Amino acid sequence: LGIPHDSPQRVKAGLQFALSEASEDGHCYLPEIELVTKATGLLGVDADLASRCLEELVAEEGVVAEPLPTAMSPGVPEGTGRAIWLVPFHRAERALAAGLLRLLDASAHRLAGFQAVDWPAALGWLRQTSGVTLAPEQEAAVRLALTERVAVLTGGPGCGKSYTVRAIVALARAKRAKIVLAAPTGRAAKRLSELAGLEAATLHRLLQLRPGGDAAFDRDHPLDADLVVVDEVSMLDVLLANKLIKAIPPGAHLLLVGDVDQLPSVGAGEVLRDLLAAERLPRVRLTHVFRQAQQSGVVTNAHRINAGQHPVIHGLADFFLFPEEESEQVADLVVDIVANRLPRRFSLDPRREVQVLCPMHRGPAGAGVLNERLQAA
Repeated sequence: LGIPHDSPQRVKAGLQFALSEASEDGHCYLPEIELVTKATGLLGVDADLASRCLEELVAEEGVVAEPLPTAMSPGVPEGTGRAIWLVPFHRAERALAAGLLRLLDASAHRLAGFQAVDWPAALGWLRQTSGVTLAPEQEAAVRLALTERVAVLTGGPGCGKSYTVRAIVALARAKRAKIVLAAPTGRAAKRLSELAGLEAATLHRLLQLRPGGDAAFDRDHPLDADLVVVDEVSMLDVLLANKLIKAIPPGAHLLLVGDVDQLPSVGAGEVLRDLLAAERLPRVRLTHVFRQAQQSGVVTNAHRINAGQHPVIHGLADFFLFPEEESEQVADLVVDIVANRLPRRFSLDPRREVQVLCPMHRGPAGAGVLNERLQAA
């Protein structure tokens, strides 16, 4: 195209491209040294030229440079390194933090009735009407969600997050609050809907996100809600989280529910982990694993893995591991398990009640081939 190999225009585009590639790995920014190394490798130019072009890019506001957070850069003397951001991620993270503080400190209160509630009586009513008895830390979470404008509910599998959310929704409904339920994915939204007995939407559908990234709801056109509950927040990336926060009306309550050890976001940022690290935000961490959950091999092994221990692979009623090296055998085994073994052993409908998760699309045991084989079976 007539652009010289060492053209500053090309080098600046290469620096931005390296940051863009890093965002696909989940990073909102890169340390300057790492960015220059990546860019020189991509472009085949020397580091001095890349560094000079980076300074020009910062001056032109094509990227943002900030002091590198010391916690993120062990071994780098304080105040010496810089973090280099693409502008949209920097803007989103700043706006997200400011938006959360604005919601937290709002003067309006859409659930003001809960400030003076007789909690023993309210929880007693909940026990009588729905048979829900809460553990003390779950009660604390219910109170927090209904009295604080922003709250985070976290905890590992089997610790009763779902039960707690159901109780929060039931009490808010009793006060005729306008409740909005959402989750990052369709499957998570469906689960939340079944759990709370109210329709839940994906965040994209809730915000009416259009192609190109603009949402129908924002600060000027907020959602009509008194309580917004978002489940599976570990899957929330920084750009989507920012759009969500903008759409919450002042005075409404926002409850964010999730577990940092579960699925991370596809987009850049670790929103839930950062929220839990932010001291300003009220949160409850559920730690007690309930008795019926303790009998689940899935829950047992999830907690073992989080503790750095090997999973138990023998003697559990609902957890099986079949190690298999060859892809073809993996595929044969999956088809046999789905079509024959699971329906026989657990009386499951293989079409409606069995799901296969697959790490790749291609190959003999990839999603493409497995779909065809499972349909045939």
